[in-house]
Amino acid sequence: MNTDARQQALVSWLRQHGPASARAIATVLGVSQPTVSRLIQRTPEVITIGQARATRYALAHTLGREGSCWPLYRLNADARPERLGTLQSLHGGGFLFQPDQPLPAFTHGDFHNGLYPGLPWFLDDLRPQGFLGRAFARRVARQIGATPDLTLWRSDDIVRALLQSGEDLPGDLILGDEALQAAMRAVLQATHVIDAADAAAAFAELAENALRGEAIGSSAGGEQPKFTATVREDDGQLYPSIIKFSEHHDSAAGRRWADLLACEQLAAQLLQQYGIPASHNRLLQYQGRTFLQVRRFDRSTNGGRHGFISLAAVDAAFYGHGRIDWWRFADELHGDGWLAADDARKLRIIGWFGALIGNSDMHLGNAGLMLGNERPLALAPVYDMLPMLWRPSAHGEVVARDFQIALPSPQHLEDWRLAAQMALAFWQQAQALAPLSPDFHQIAAICETRLHQAITRFG
Repeated sequence: MNTDARQQALVSWLRQHGPASARAIATVLGVSQPTVSRLIQRTPEVITIGQARATRYALAHTLGREGSCWPLYRLNADARPERLGTLQSLHGGGFLFQPDQPLPAFTHGDFHNGLYPGLPWFLDDLRPQGFLGRAFARRVARQIGATPDLTLWRSDDIVRALLQSGEDLPGDLILGDEALQAAMRAVLQATHVIDAADAAAAFAELAENALRGEAIGSSAGGEQPKFTATVREDDGQLYPSIIKFSEHHDSAAGRRWADLLACEQLAAQLLQQYGIPASHNRLLQYQGRTFLQVRRFDRSTNGGRHGFISLAAVDAAFYGHGRIDWWRFADELHGDGWLAADDARKLRIIGWFGALIGNSDMHLGNAGLMLGNERPLALAPVYDMLPMLWRPSAHGEVVARDFQIALPSPQHLEDWRLAAQMALAFWQQAQALAPLSPDFHQIAAICETRLHQAITRFG
């Protein structure tokens, strides 16, 4: 077999089998390892991974004109770009991340050599998802050559979207020069800024646009209708925000979503009073809708950003639970060095608090960490904390729900006691909360009674 034929065989085998050692390649091709080394030097699409005995070789995967290797940047809290390293796409769906500096949190555990079987876990939350993710997909689908249906997107589609339109996604990471340039231009000239005095009317218009499918803001996760906007508040600062909104109040579903948004504001305020960081928000009502403006904790008022990673991304990469009670996962995260002891305790309390206010949507995507270079990572402020047990059905009907009090085993009793007192305060204050409907006042009274009984018996 001549050299050209051996090169073709090498490329074909790596395309089929993925990263391999020189020894494995030599065995398959029936040549010596020095011959393999010469073949690799003559084949530019072969990528070297690792060093010494751990060295592996893989085949680069090219995305047309976008190429196969891109810089990964961070836009830091001072709105200054930092280059973190390069991301290389590999045939078979894998990626190689080569950091410019030590990033032990990014390359922890099985990823110590920078090799990832799919999109690296620290980019997982940049995938378009939820209500705004679908709008994002419709907006960029044509320019990246993808279907508008987000559920049919492949890994290549996601990478192209990040490269061409990933300038304003959750956290502080930006892939590629084009997206970085767009992000830096936005720092110099903030667009679509809304004055706080005009916010209600502006929100009403943006809500209608969002429901018509227009691309409003970045791809924040979640199914609740929402859009993003920058609000200039009374202190003169610009606050990038996520704005959730209800349907019109003249429907039962609209009235119930208005109740839930008011409850979300109350829950955040209570958590803050107990020393647990939570999103800052304000409630507005206008033209028959309720709006909850939630300040983004992954953004600074000067255009800077803060790193973020959901617990769902950490779990998928390192644990594989899929779904687990937050108070159980907190101890595991602490034991493995992801969370400091105090933050683990806070996550346990948050988990119990959510369960005791009827938050039935406490999946791991609804909690996260502030992504930095090293572990442990700080616990992110609480977001999306509301009594989702009472949300309308998928068909828009408001149906009765049975609220069962989550009770602790002995080892969780101390955390449960504090969370139960917080939840009791939540249900007591909800009964006097003016924006809530009479129906939800009644729900709050029933929940207070049941929780008080549980505290008396077990607390």
